[in-house]
Amino acid sequence: MILACPFCQAKADPAAVQCVSCGKTMSRACPACAETIAATSTTCKYCGEAVPALKAPAPVKPQPGIVFLEDKPRRSCCGSGRSMFWILVLALAGFCAYSAVKGKIACREMQERQRISAPATGPKDF
Repeated sequence: MILACPFCQAKADPAAVQCVSCGKTMSRACPACAETIAATSTTCKYCGEAVPALKAPAPVKPQPGIVFLEDKPRRSCCGSGRSMFWILVLALAGFCAYSAVKGKIACREMQERQRISAPATGPKDF
């Protein structure tokens, strides 16, 4: 039962095979009796057999936090939104122009009616 990592001396779970702190293998099987022994031991504590030194484990690759799939900057995907904005702007401008023209026409018609219905006033002779 291993309570501390033989490499970094960090507290370890007895059932764990790898150290959580340093990532190295803490235990291995004895080649003679297949019992679990410490990775750094030179003799088996169960059968007394000499155990060859463990090869250095391959370094643990760090897992990247962010993976970039594209190096090119992405195009904006708002083409339809931009088009809709300009359609609404043009529609609003058209409505404003229509209202202004219609208002001027109505104003001119009103002036014509007033001119026709008003009596003509001119110089009066006394």
